[in-house]
Amino acid sequence: MKPIERVKEIIRYYGLSISGFEKKTQMSNNSIQIAIKRTASLKDDTLNNILRAFPDISPEWLLTGNTTMFRKDNIYKSPPQHSVTNETNETYPPSDKDVNFDSVSLKNATLIPLISDTAFAKIKYKALIASEHIIEKYHIPAFKDVDFLVTVNGNTMSPKYNSGDLVACKRVPIDSFLQWNRIYIISTAQGLLIKRIKEGKDEDHLLAIPENPEFLPFQLHKREINAIAISVGVIHME
Repeated sequence: MKPIERVKEIIRYYGLSISGFEKKTQMSNNSIQIAIKRTASLKDDTLNNILRAFPDISPEWLLTGNTTMFRKDNIYKSPPQHSVTNETNETYPPSDKDVNFDSVSLKNATLIPLISDTAFAKIKYKALIASEHIIEKYHIPAFKDVDFLVTVNGNTMSPKYNSGDLVACKRVPIDSFLQWNRIYIISTAQGLLIKRIKEGKDEDHLLAIPENPEFLPFQLHKREINAIAISVGVIHME
């Protein structure tokens, strides 16, 4: 994985637009946009600008992917300051209590791993999530009994979930009873789907429904499902 891929993780973590990231790092317009599209290598000056703009980022991680994302071990790190909503529609605005943690108070805290969208199918129903699947770990008191977080890509679930939001997921067996009209995270051969699920045209299908009216519902055959989880909440990136 090239450094530009880790730059995308920085942009996602801090909830920035690409233009906002370019402005913060004092880069020319569209330079990062072009580098991302081309999966291009980054010049030393570009890397130095990023490290100056984000002093908490580990240079070794940015260059090689080794170690953690941050200079110090931030395993007890809270997520960026954005609103957190569980599926009961209770919203928890950020506060000093939410974001100022120390390792003593969180020593026994439950940490939720953020995993890549390709990792979900790989972990399936194993008890443990392998370390190579984990991008970061967060302590989020609003979420209970959560297995992992994934990042929303695209706008098919807008306005409920927007691109860049983090969805809290609870794994369920593929053959378990599904709660109709709930949102599920589904791993398929074509990639990760986040859709509202209803009864399909027959017992072998599910009806996958986007929230965005610009996209149409579609029938999903159950044999296309590699793994499935139910959404229990979301961190909205604003």
